Amino acid sequence: MSQTAPALSAVGSTHLSQSPVDIRPQDTDSSALPPLRFHHPTRLALRLHFDGPGRHRPDSSRSDCTRDDEGTVKAEPPPGQECLLSVGADTYRLIDVHWHTPSEHTVGQVAFPMEQHMKYMLTGKGVSAAAAEESAYAVIGVFVHPGQANGSLDRLLASARRSEESWEVPEVELDALLPSCTESYRYLGSTTVCPYTPGVRWTLLTHPVQTSAAALGHYRKVFPKGNARAVQPLGDRRITSDRHRWW
Repeated sequence: MSQTAPALSAVGSTHLSQSPVDIRPQDTDSSALPPLRFHHPTRLALRLHFDGPGRHRPDSSRSDCTRDDEGTVKAEPPPGQECLLSVGADTYRLIDVHWHTPSEHTVGQVAFPMEQHMKYMLTGKGVSAAAAEESAYAVIGVFVHPGQANGSLDRLLASARRSEESWEVPEVELDALLPSCTESYRYLGSTTVCPYTPGVRWTLLTHPVQTSAAALGHYRKVFPKGNARAVQPLGDRRITSDRHRWW
């Protein structure tokens, strides 16, 4: 299930390294990209909190930081718990998992009902020259649509609330939040919340994951206006892909 993407935002149109973007599969550059290696605990408890939009713009003078978004819900691993991602020689640790509805990135100008972001920070171990020139962040984007129940994802989404207090969801399998196939689109962009920090290494998995319609519906009720940033111009950036082409 998908929906038509929102129109390009005129705000910030001069910033040509911003995210999200529209992905046109036929225009991506096929390449032998470094594989993604996830090193997650089998199960762990995640601490969740409502992350209001005002937290990200108190010191910013950028006009596009005044948009009427609604924040998100973030799930963080416990301190000291190693949840790692390796991309070639670079290793990142998981900072948080959060969700946007509808999806922020689009494929052929079509959006999914939800997009999950797994945000990682560079650890400093074995840093490649390319990573050293970019920001410390890498984000794994996963499209989500309603379908079969997913125990871990269902419980996370169904727990979403606008609360000043944090809450915990135990026994989460991080690997269950990912599809079994890790073919991807990759490009250099920015964070999608204020102050829209550039230099983020984006990896968008081509295969979505499913969650129950009830869990997805609950999360969308918590954010009835949606909480997705509009698609930004791609400019002269190129999107690389390791996906199989059948045409």
